[in-house]
Amino acid sequence: MAMDRNNPAELARAIAALDVWEKVSAHNWALVSQLADEPFLATVNPAHEGPLRGRLLLFPGFKPFREYMLAKRIPDFGVATTPMDFPHFESVGVEGGKAEVFSYLPGKVPLPPNKEENAVLGPLLYATYGLFMRIEEDPELLMRYSSDNAMFSLREGLDGKWRDAPLKIPPDPNPIWQENVSLDKKKCEAASRLPFAREEKWEADFILAPMFQTKEPRPRFLYILAAVDADTRSRKVWMKMSVGDGPDALKHMWEGHAQRFLDAILDLGSIPGEIHIRSTRFARFLRPLGLQLPFKLVQHAKLPALEAVLDAAFRSPNSL
Repeated sequence: MAMDRNNPAELARAIAALDVWEKVSAHNWALVSQLADEPFLATVNPAHEGPLRGRLLLFPGFKPFREYMLAKRIPDFGVATTPMDFPHFESVGVEGGKAEVFSYLPGKVPLPPNKEENAVLGPLLYATYGLFMRIEEDPELLMRYSSDNAMFSLREGLDGKWRDAPLKIPPDPNPIWQENVSLDKKKCEAASRLPFAREEKWEADFILAPMFQTKEPRPRFLYILAAVDADTRSRKVWMKMSVGDGPDALKHMWEGHAQRFLDAILDLGSIPGEIHIRSTRFARFLRPLGLQLPFKLVQHAKLPALEAVLDAAFRSPNSL
């Protein structure tokens, strides 16, 4: 039976059955579709343990692809804490040629592609299947245009056929990642006059809680911005949040954390002596507040008080 080139699920199974994840993972490539404004950038992550064999990730444009590749090298880069935080399609292959296909949007539950997404994804996976077979015979195929300082791409013609073509990598329009944290000046001045509780220590983090989701056609994950007293484990900041729909919505959420902590300190009526955090990322977003108030930011690998409070909350969701 002929393969249905417009059926992503069937094509994903065919790709998985080839089982050449390791061989094709050495280099990245692009797919230039007639149905998309920007090229899709492709990368493969092979798996070495368990039933999972590999993942094919297709990013819509250079921006999410670049940010994903940077995050792989620098774990605290940007605001993505998991690959789910990048917009992309993903074909997941497991042992025996089984496969699943997902559509990812930042902060939202991954789902099988919808009808409109399938119309774009089907031809991409069909072209990828053919490319995988070629790479199996010629492992250096994807380096064909490297001497021209260009990326290997498959370009879809008006006749629906895919042809090899060089793709010049455009310069990054935003070579420096920028994070813009703003604080209410009057509230900073008011907070600076509060008592300083030198011995009080908070443990704080911004948590993705993927087991909790909104009830929407495209559900959103729950995030919790939390801080607890390191000694008493009482909650100091506890905000449940979900990502909005606008561009860079997850980034904008992170950029608001310093103001949220400022508001909490004003409500509580005192400034803690220390705020203990787990990641350099969270430190970056709270540091502007630390320049306004005298608390000390301290980074720890573990936050036992916060972890205990979160664990109790997750076991008893009514207390979230």
